[in-house]
Formats: sequence, C-alpha cells, structure tokens
Amino acid sequence: MITDDPATPGDGHWEINMASLVNRTSPTSTTQLPLLDVNYGLGERIQLKVEMPWVLQDGAGPQLKGFGNALVGVKWRFCDDGEEGWRISTYPQVVFSPSTRSTQNGIASSGVAYLAPIEFLRQLGGDDINFELGRWFRPAEQIDSWIMGAVLTHEVRKGFELMLELHDEFAVHQARDQLILNLGTRWDLSDRYTILAALGRDLHNTLSEKDTFQSYLGVQARF
Repeated sequence: MITDDPATPGDGHWEINMASLVNRTSPTSTTQLPLLDVNYGLGERIQLKVEMPWVLQDGAGPQLKGFGNALVGVKWRFCDDGEEGWRISTYPQVVFSPSTRSTQNGIASSGVAYLAPIEFLRQLGGDDINFELGRWFRPAEQIDSWIMGAVLTHEVRKGFELMLELHDEFAVHQARDQLILNLGTRWDLSDRYTILAALGRDLHNTLSEKDTFQSYLGVQARF
C-alpha cells in the first residue's frame, strides 16, 4: 500500500521487501524491477529505511532504464497504547536521484524532496484501520503537495489479510489532485516470509498523466 502505518520490525530485526511495481498511463508503461526496500529496527519503536528501484520505461520512443529515485527515512512510533489502543508514528523521508543520467532521461526526479508525515493505526473489532497525513516539500520547479491516505485491513484467516486503500495527493495552493484506489493482500507463507500484492488505478488525476493500471507484487523477508 502507498499509505504507511506505525509498525516497525522490532529491535535488531530486518525487514526486506523485494518487489515489482508497474504503472501504466496512456503513453507509457513504467516498471520498477527490482524495487528493493530494506528496513531495520533500532529499538522497538524506530525503523530505518532505504529504498531503491531499477526502472524500465517503455513509450513511443526507445526503452529507458536506470536507477529511479532513492528514498531514505526514519520512522518513530512515539505513541503505542497496545493492540486495543492508538498507535501513532512520524516517518520523515528524503527522496533524491542517485544518477544524473536517470534524471536527464526523466525516470528520476531532479533535486531533493522531503516528506513529513504522521501515521495512525487503530483496531476496530477484527479489522485494522490506519491513516496517514503528510506534506511533500519539493524543489522550486516542482509542486509541493499534501497527502492523505486510509487503509482498511480485514483478516480473512490467520496469516491472510485483505486491504482496501484510498490515497489522495493534492497540490498546495492549486486545485489539482490524484486519487488512487488500491486493493491488496498479505499472505504469510511462514514466520519469515510473506507475499504482498496489490492492484489499483487512479480514480482521477489532474497532477500528472492518469494511471490506468498499477500493480505491486513482492516478497517480504524478516529475520
């Protein structure tokens, strides 16, 4: 899911996601393969994160490929009232391009962008609902924006969950936004390995080209 939650891997534990992410618009198809997302638990409430994709972009011209935007972040769950109460975190992140060539080809953004979000999670009966609110601070030639996301998670049976997400990003001081609908699942293969999958699309998009199809398929390893 795009919307983050307050969960962390736990003290001294690693959580590594290896995935494929596909976005299709009318002129182009962009695939992040592999999308590597590495997380480490520093104490019970802090998570360190590094994320990097290899991007393949197909359109009217020749295929473009290279490293996409890198992301580095630190999550801190500063409120934890247990499974029956509220869990709240903040998750500041920095996004930058590690490759000048990727920036020139348009498969990575120029400059450095910062995300300042806050996440909320609460159990409602047998389901979990989490929210995220935040603000993107981007270079002057790009658009700052607010994000709002909500995910409802339902446990079908132990180790198998279904998720429904609505995620909205809207420009600061402009009437432009991107509203995304995602349906996802999380399936525990064992105590260490989990399959993560999601399908979605833009319900509407006036920020950029409308995504007619989005997919995520990955494996999460924990140790």
